[in-house]
Amino acid sequence: MARPAPAVERVVSVLNFLAAHPGEDFSLSELSRRLDLNKATAHSMLNALADAGYILRHPARLTFSLGPALIALGNAAQGGGTPVVEFARDEMRQLADRLGLECLATQALGDEIVIVARSGVPRTGALNGLLQVGQRLPLVPPLGTVFKAWAPPREVERWLALLGRDASPDEVHRYGLGLEAARGRGYVVGLEADPRATLGQALRQLAGDERAAPSRRVVESLIDDLGHEDYILVELDASADYFVNHLVAPVFGPAGDVALALSLFGFPARLSGQEVARYGEALRDACNRVTKSIHGREPDRR
Repeated sequence: MARPAPAVERVVSVLNFLAAHPGEDFSLSELSRRLDLNKATAHSMLNALADAGYILRHPARLTFSLGPALIALGNAAQGGGTPVVEFARDEMRQLADRLGLECLATQALGDEIVIVARSGVPRTGALNGLLQVGQRLPLVPPLGTVFKAWAPPREVERWLALLGRDASPDEVHRYGLGLEAARGRGYVVGLEADPRATLGQALRQLAGDERAAPSRRVVESLIDDLGHEDYILVELDASADYFVNHLVAPVFGPAGDVALALSLFGFPARLSGQEVARYGEALRDACNRVTKSIHGREPDRR
Protein backbone atom coordinates (compact mmCIF):
# COMPACT_ATOMS: atom_id res chain seq x y z
CA MET A 1 0.00 0.00 0.00
CA ALA A 2 1.28 3.44 -0.94
CA ARG A 3 2.48 5.62 1.91
CA PRO A 4 0.34 8.77 2.47
CA ALA A 5 1.85 12.05 1.36
CA PRO A 6 3.89 13.68 4.17
CA ALA A 7 1.89 16.92 3.89
CA VAL A 8 -1.37 15.03 4.39
CA GLU A 9 0.08 13.16 7.36
CA ARG A 10 1.05 16.47 8.96
CA VAL A 11 -2.44 17.90 8.53
CA VAL A 12 -4.00 14.76 9.97
CA SER A 13 -1.61 14.82 12.93
CA VAL A 14 -2.61 18.40 13.78
CA LEU A 15 -6.35 17.70 13.58
CA ASN A 16 -6.03 14.48 15.58
CA PHE A 17 -3.97 16.24 18.24
CA LEU A 18 -6.49 19.08 18.61
CA ALA A 19 -9.38 16.60 18.65
CA ALA A 20 -7.67 14.78 21.53
CA HIS A 21 -7.54 18.09 23.46
CA PRO A 22 -11.03 19.62 23.06
CA GLY A 23 -11.49 22.99 24.68
CA GLU A 24 -7.73 23.67 24.68
CA ASP A 25 -5.70 25.90 22.40
CA PHE A 26 -2.00 25.77 21.54
CA SER A 27 0.57 28.17 20.16
CA LEU A 28 2.54 27.57 16.98
CA SER A 29 5.63 26.72 19.05
CA GLU A 30 3.74 24.22 21.21
CA LEU A 31 2.22 22.43 18.22
CA SER A 32 5.55 22.36 16.38
CA ARG A 33 7.30 20.90 19.41
CA ARG A 34 4.67 18.35 20.40
CA LEU A 35 4.10 17.12 16.85
CA ASP A 36 7.73 17.35 15.76
CA LEU A 37 6.92 19.71 12.91
CA ASN A 38 9.13 22.27 11.22
CA LYS A 39 7.96 25.65 12.52
CA ALA A 40 7.79 27.34 9.11
CA THR A 41 5.89 24.41 7.62
CA ALA A 42 3.53 24.30 10.59
CA HIS A 43 2.87 28.03 10.33
CA SER A 44 1.83 27.79 6.68
CA MET A 45 -0.31 24.70 7.31
CA LEU A 46 -2.08 26.18 10.36
CA ASN A 47 -2.90 29.37 8.50
CA ALA A 48 -4.41 27.40 5.62
CA LEU A 49 -6.52 25.31 8.04
CA ALA A 50 -7.63 28.46 9.86
CA ASP A 51 -8.61 30.19 6.61
CA ALA A 52 -10.79 27.19 5.78
CA GLY A 53 -12.40 27.20 9.23
CA TYR A 54 -11.07 23.78 10.26
CA ILE A 55 -9.18 25.35 13.13
CA LEU A 56 -9.59 28.63 14.99
CA ARG A 57 -6.81 31.20 15.26
CA HIS A 58 -7.20 33.42 18.32
CA PRO A 59 -6.38 37.02 17.25
CA ALA A 60 -4.90 38.09 20.59
CA ARG A 61 -3.33 34.96 22.06
CA LEU A 62 -2.14 33.70 18.64
CA THR A 63 -3.17 30.17 19.54
CA PHE A 64 -5.04 27.48 17.63
CA SER A 65 -7.96 25.19 18.46
CA LEU A 66 -10.54 23.08 16.62
CA GLY A 67 -12.72 25.06 14.22
CA PRO A 68 -16.44 25.02 13.39
CA ALA A 69 -16.06 23.89 9.77
CA LEU A 70 -15.49 20.40 11.18
CA ILE A 71 -19.15 20.40 12.23
CA ALA A 72 -20.21 20.03 8.59
CA LEU A 73 -17.80 17.12 8.11
CA GLY A 74 -19.06 15.46 11.28
CA ASN A 75 -22.66 15.92 10.20
CA ALA A 76 -21.97 14.30 6.85
CA ALA A 77 -20.12 11.38 8.44
CA GLN A 78 -22.84 10.73 11.03
CA GLY A 79 -25.78 11.46 8.76
CA GLY A 80 -26.94 13.98 11.33
CA GLY A 81 -25.26 16.15 13.92
CA THR A 82 -23.73 16.11 17.34
CA PRO A 83 -25.65 14.05 19.93
CA VAL A 84 -27.22 17.04 21.68
CA VAL A 85 -28.45 18.33 18.31
CA GLU A 86 -30.07 14.98 17.58
CA PHE A 87 -31.94 15.15 20.88
CA ALA A 88 -33.13 18.66 19.98
CA ARG A 89 -34.40 18.01 16.45
CA ASP A 90 -37.89 16.78 17.39
CA GLU A 91 -38.43 19.70 19.74
CA MET A 92 -37.27 22.10 17.04
CA ARG A 93 -39.68 20.63 14.48
CA GLN A 94 -42.58 20.73 16.89
CA LEU A 95 -41.88 24.32 17.89
CA ALA A 96 -41.56 25.47 14.29
CA ASP A 97 -44.76 23.70 13.21
CA ARG A 98 -46.84 24.71 16.22
CA LEU A 99 -45.76 28.36 16.28
CA GLY A 100 -45.31 28.92 12.55
CA LEU A 101 -41.75 30.17 13.10
CA GLU A 102 -38.21 29.21 12.13
CA CYS A 103 -36.10 27.47 14.77
CA LEU A 104 -32.30 27.47 14.69
CA ALA A 105 -29.85 25.54 16.86
CA THR A 106 -26.45 27.08 17.55
CA GLN A 107 -23.33 26.12 19.46
CA ALA A 108 -20.44 28.22 20.74
CA LEU A 109 -17.15 26.87 19.47
CA GLY A 110 -14.09 28.85 20.45
CA ASP A 111 -14.64 32.47 19.49
CA GLU A 112 -17.46 31.74 17.06
CA ILE A 113 -21.11 30.75 17.02
CA VAL A 114 -21.97 27.96 14.57
CA ILE A 115 -25.45 27.20 13.25
CA VAL A 116 -25.81 23.42 13.50
CA ALA A 117 -29.50 22.76 12.67
CA ARG A 118 -32.69 24.47 11.53
CA SER A 119 -36.41 23.71 11.25
CA GLY A 120 -39.40 25.53 9.87
CA VAL A 121 -39.93 27.97 7.03
CA PRO A 122 -38.63 31.53 7.37
CA ARG A 123 -41.35 34.15 7.32
CA THR A 124 -40.38 37.76 7.98
CA GLY A 125 -37.48 39.69 9.45
CA ALA A 126 -34.09 40.92 8.32
CA LEU A 127 -32.16 37.73 9.10
CA ASN A 128 -34.77 35.06 8.43
CA GLY A 129 -33.79 32.52 5.82
CA LEU A 130 -30.27 33.94 5.58
CA LEU A 131 -28.72 32.00 8.45
CA GLN A 132 -27.73 28.59 7.12
CA VAL A 133 -26.44 25.42 8.77
CA GLY A 134 -22.67 25.63 8.98
CA GLN A 135 -22.61 29.42 8.94
CA ARG A 136 -20.34 31.07 11.51
CA LEU A 137 -20.66 34.36 13.33
CA PRO A 138 -18.25 35.95 15.81
CA LEU A 139 -19.05 35.39 19.49
CA VAL A 140 -18.94 39.08 20.40
CA PRO A 141 -21.56 41.34 22.02
CA PRO A 142 -24.43 41.39 21.35
CA LEU A 143 -24.16 37.94 19.76
CA GLY A 144 -23.84 35.03 22.14
CA THR A 145 -25.78 36.55 25.03
CA VAL A 146 -27.40 33.19 25.77
CA PHE A 147 -23.98 31.51 26.01
CA LYS A 148 -22.67 34.11 28.47
CA ALA A 149 -25.71 34.63 30.72
CA TRP A 150 -24.86 31.48 32.68
CA ALA A 151 -21.08 31.65 32.21
CA PRO A 152 -18.55 32.28 35.02
CA PRO A 153 -17.98 35.99 35.80
CA ARG A 154 -14.47 36.12 34.35
CA GLU A 155 -15.71 34.66 31.07
CA VAL A 156 -18.47 37.27 30.99
CA GLU A 157 -15.90 40.02 31.61
CA ARG A 158 -13.79 38.84 28.67
CA TRP A 159 -16.87 38.83 26.44
CA LEU A 160 -17.95 42.31 27.54
CA ALA A 161 -14.42 43.58 26.89
CA LEU A 162 -15.04 42.85 23.20
CA LEU A 163 -17.46 45.79 23.16
CA GLY A 164 -14.33 47.88 22.75
CA ARG A 165 -13.10 51.15 24.16
CA ASP A 166 -16.06 53.09 22.77
CA ALA A 167 -18.46 51.29 25.08
CA SER A 168 -19.75 53.54 27.81
CA PRO A 169 -20.19 52.40 31.43
CA ASP A 170 -23.96 52.65 30.88
CA GLU A 171 -23.75 50.24 27.93
CA VAL A 172 -21.73 47.72 29.93
CA HIS A 173 -24.19 48.06 32.82
CA ARG A 174 -27.09 47.51 30.42
CA TYR A 175 -25.51 44.27 29.21
CA GLY A 176 -25.19 43.14 32.81
CA LEU A 177 -28.89 43.78 33.33
CA GLY A 178 -29.66 41.92 30.11
CA LEU A 179 -27.70 38.86 31.25
CA GLU A 180 -29.46 38.96 34.60
CA ALA A 181 -32.87 39.23 32.90
CA ALA A 182 -32.03 36.24 30.68
CA ARG A 183 -31.19 34.13 33.72
CA GLY A 184 -34.40 35.21 35.44
CA ARG A 185 -36.69 34.45 32.48
CA GLY A 186 -34.76 31.52 31.10
CA TYR A 187 -34.52 33.08 27.62
CA VAL A 188 -33.18 36.14 25.80
CA VAL A 189 -35.39 38.60 23.94
CA GLY A 190 -33.62 40.25 20.98
CA LEU A 191 -35.40 43.34 19.64
CA GLU A 192 -35.22 44.69 16.11
CA ALA A 193 -32.51 47.29 15.50
CA ASP A 194 -31.65 49.35 12.43
CA PRO A 195 -28.29 47.65 11.68
CA ARG A 196 -30.03 44.26 11.38
CA ALA A 197 -31.49 44.99 7.93
CA THR A 198 -28.07 45.89 6.53
CA LEU A 199 -26.59 42.90 8.34
CA GLY A 200 -29.09 40.70 6.52
CA GLN A 201 -27.94 42.09 3.17
CA ALA A 202 -24.30 41.41 4.03
CA LEU A 203 -25.12 37.86 5.14
CA ARG A 204 -26.90 37.32 1.84
CA GLN A 205 -23.70 38.28 0.02
CA LEU A 206 -21.73 35.89 2.20
CA ALA A 207 -24.09 32.98 1.51
CA GLY A 208 -22.17 30.36 -0.42
CA ASP A 209 -18.88 32.22 0.03
CA GLU A 210 -18.07 32.64 3.73
CA ARG A 211 -14.49 33.68 2.91
CA ALA A 212 -15.56 36.77 0.96
CA ALA A 213 -13.38 39.27 2.79
CA PRO A 214 -15.25 42.53 1.95
CA SER A 215 -18.64 41.14 3.03
CA ARG A 216 -17.15 39.59 6.15
CA ARG A 217 -15.68 42.96 7.14
CA VAL A 218 -19.10 44.57 6.66
CA VAL A 219 -20.70 41.87 8.83
CA GLU A 220 -18.16 42.42 11.58
CA SER A 221 -18.69 46.19 11.44
CA LEU A 222 -22.48 45.83 11.61
CA ILE A 223 -22.25 43.43 14.54
CA ASP A 224 -20.11 46.02 16.29
CA ASP A 225 -22.87 48.58 15.63
CA LEU A 226 -25.45 46.19 17.08
CA GLY A 227 -23.36 45.95 20.22
CA HIS A 228 -24.12 49.60 20.91
CA GLU A 229 -27.87 49.29 20.26
CA ASP A 230 -30.37 49.00 23.10
CA TYR A 231 -31.81 45.73 21.85
CA ILE A 232 -31.51 43.13 24.65
CA LEU A 233 -34.85 43.46 26.41
CA VAL A 234 -34.45 43.83 30.16
CA GLU A 235 -37.92 44.60 31.53
CA LEU A 236 -40.79 42.70 29.86
CA ASP A 237 -43.98 44.73 30.29
CA ALA A 238 -47.11 42.65 29.61
CA SER A 239 -49.02 45.75 28.49
CA ALA A 240 -46.35 47.07 26.09
CA ASP A 241 -45.74 46.23 22.42
CA TYR A 242 -42.39 45.04 21.05
CA PHE A 243 -40.72 44.52 17.68
CA VAL A 244 -39.01 41.18 18.35
CA ASN A 245 -36.25 39.88 16.11
CA HIS A 246 -35.64 36.60 17.92
CA LEU A 247 -35.93 34.66 21.15
CA VAL A 248 -33.18 32.30 22.27
CA ALA A 249 -32.95 29.87 25.18
CA PRO A 250 -30.23 27.50 26.46
CA VAL A 251 -29.93 23.73 26.55
CA PHE A 252 -27.66 22.78 29.44
CA GLY A 253 -25.19 19.90 29.37
CA PRO A 254 -24.33 17.53 32.23
CA ALA A 255 -21.60 19.92 33.44
CA GLY A 256 -24.04 22.83 33.67
CA ASP A 257 -22.67 24.57 30.57
CA VAL A 258 -24.78 25.87 27.67
CA ALA A 259 -24.35 22.94 25.28
CA LEU A 260 -26.77 24.27 22.67
CA ALA A 261 -29.05 27.24 22.11
CA LEU A 262 -32.40 27.20 20.31
CA SER A 263 -33.64 30.40 18.66
CA LEU A 264 -37.01 31.39 17.20
CA PHE A 265 -37.20 33.79 14.23
CA GLY A 266 -39.98 35.15 12.02
CA PHE A 267 -42.29 36.90 14.46
CA PRO A 268 -45.15 39.17 13.39
CA ALA A 269 -44.27 42.84 13.11
CA ARG A 270 -45.48 43.67 16.61
CA LEU A 271 -46.01 41.52 19.71
CA SER A 272 -47.58 42.34 23.03
CA GLY A 273 -45.59 41.62 26.17
CA GLN A 274 -47.97 38.73 26.92
CA GLU A 275 -47.33 37.22 23.49
CA VAL A 276 -43.56 37.57 23.92
CA ALA A 277 -43.83 35.73 27.24
CA ARG A 278 -45.92 32.93 25.71
CA TYR A 279 -43.43 32.39 22.89
CA GLY A 280 -40.50 32.59 25.31
CA GLU A 281 -42.02 30.12 27.76
CA ALA A 282 -42.76 27.66 24.95
CA LEU A 283 -39.14 27.90 23.80
CA ARG A 284 -37.78 27.64 27.35
CA ASP A 285 -39.92 24.57 28.06
CA ALA A 286 -38.69 22.87 24.89
CA CYS A 287 -35.08 23.55 25.86
CA ASN A 288 -35.75 22.22 29.35
CA ARG A 289 -37.02 18.97 27.86
CA VAL A 290 -33.87 18.63 25.75
CA THR A 291 -31.75 19.39 28.83
CA LYS A 292 -33.54 16.63 30.72
CA SER A 293 -33.14 14.16 27.86
CA ILE A 294 -29.34 14.60 27.83
CA HIS A 295 -29.14 14.53 31.66
CA GLY A 296 -28.11 18.16 31.73
CA ARG A 297 -28.48 20.54 34.63
CA GLU A 298 -28.88 24.28 34.99
CA PRO A 299 -25.95 25.83 36.86
CA ASP A 300 -26.51 27.61 40.15
CA ARG A 301 -27.86 31.09 39.55
CA ARG A 302 -25.62 33.92 40.69
